[in-house]
Amino acid sequence: MFSRVISAAIRGISIELINVETDISDGLPAFDMVGLLSSEVRESKERVRISIKNSGRKIPPKRITVNLSPAAIRKEGGLYDLPIAVGVLMALQVIKQVFDMKKTLIVGELGLDGSVHAVCGVLPIILEGKARGIKNFIIPRANIKEGAIIEGVQVFGVESLEETEKILNGILCVKPEYKDIREVYEQNRRREKQPDFSEINGQENLKRAAEIAAAGMHNLLMVGPPGSGKSMLAARIPSILPAPNLDECIEITKIYSIAGLLGETSLITKRPFRAPHHTITEKALIGGGNRIKAGEITLAHKGVLFLDEFAEFKRDTIEALRQPVETGSITISRIYGTCQFPAKFMVVAAANPCKCGYYPDRSKCCCSEHEVHKYLSRLNGPMIDRMDLCVGVLPVEAKELISNKETQNSEQIRKRVSVAVNIQKERCQGKRFRFNSELSIDEIKNCCPVGKKEQELLFQALETFKMSARGYYKTIRVARTIADLEESESIREEHISEALGFRMIF
Repeated sequence: MFSRVISAAIRGISIELINVETDISDGLPAFDMVGLLSSEVRESKERVRISIKNSGRKIPPKRITVNLSPAAIRKEGGLYDLPIAVGVLMALQVIKQVFDMKKTLIVGELGLDGSVHAVCGVLPIILEGKARGIKNFIIPRANIKEGAIIEGVQVFGVESLEETEKILNGILCVKPEYKDIREVYEQNRRREKQPDFSEINGQENLKRAAEIAAAGMHNLLMVGPPGSGKSMLAARIPSILPAPNLDECIEITKIYSIAGLLGETSLITKRPFRAPHHTITEKALIGGGNRIKAGEITLAHKGVLFLDEFAEFKRDTIEALRQPVETGSITISRIYGTCQFPAKFMVVAAANPCKCGYYPDRSKCCCSEHEVHKYLSRLNGPMIDRMDLCVGVLPVEAKELISNKETQNSEQIRKRVSVAVNIQKERCQGKRFRFNSELSIDEIKNCCPVGKKEQELLFQALETFKMSARGYYKTIRVARTIADLEESESIREEHISEALGFRMIF
């Protein structure tokens, strides 16, 4: 007998539908599986065989052949256990196909006792299945939170192979679960708490730079001694970024679902903040490996990638960031295929001015001039040229640290940032929305007209500081954001001056 069950394969962050075809015939007893399978998928035949036995069913001594097609797509992970078991039971006519199996998709990993365990990527699998006309989804009960927020389909959460069999045979009537995604979005938005800018005393210049960076999604570099508030401020930048809309939340959640990082939540409603350690490898940062996985830059998509102790990162690791920072995506090619990952994020980096961290305070700094120069040389090069704002951070003065003076909170700053973002959206009406940091050279000419005085100031900076062409255009983009924060239609001289001041710290 022959049966076919629809399942899915994860390739990077995209989903491909997979046909699990099962044939049971007379012959020498065997259980063969084909279709470009990884080791964990090949091992699934043992999990399937024993879980069927422990669910109260017997597999007769026949020849079983399972094909996962298309054969050109590599199959990885444990999500094929349940569809393979269902396919075997259908071929044995234990399952009578009450459901329309052409419009039913099944994923799940089996335990030896027949229990169904959670798998990664349920949300994007259901979204892709819905787009392909699938109406019914059978998923692990542990994944029901993320699966039940998609409207227009029936999602059933199962805990065991036996329960799956009863549902498919119509013996057990289970109501499909659904929770309105907009309601989940609003609930999560109300519940979420983030570190607040009101907790930072002093450092007004640094706060101003963070506000500009958030308004235009500009990259930010902070250089200063330990304890001056660099890491503290970086952790609070997501709290002043514009709140992600529902589509952005779904996009972020899909990435985290595939990575297995959703935890107890069904929908991520805040901007990601990723802070990898400086010992991170290149593959862990940008993605890759034999089984291609998303790296930190993809997990930071639509949010912030914070690189603390920036000068301590390996040069090759930092240089690997150059292309995704410019393009907003990264393409990784391996022997089994090519995957493209989104990587639109704000880089926030923090570094000390020397190895001990206290230069130029010679009462604390014990580094020689040569050591200081050698350390600062790590903060030069193509990646530094891609930082839109560079800020020299001074230690917080004692009177500011103990001051009871009220400081602006994140909500007040976010309101100004949101005004600037809305101006950028109006400017992009009829076109794809782009933050000021993403403007092309042609768009700069149209959106960022510079007067004669401003042009003279820029020319003087080009000559004096030997700025690159990239640095020149980045200065204009930052000036455009400063003008937007002030709700100014034109870029004025003071906007150019402030943008230049945030670029020249070396």
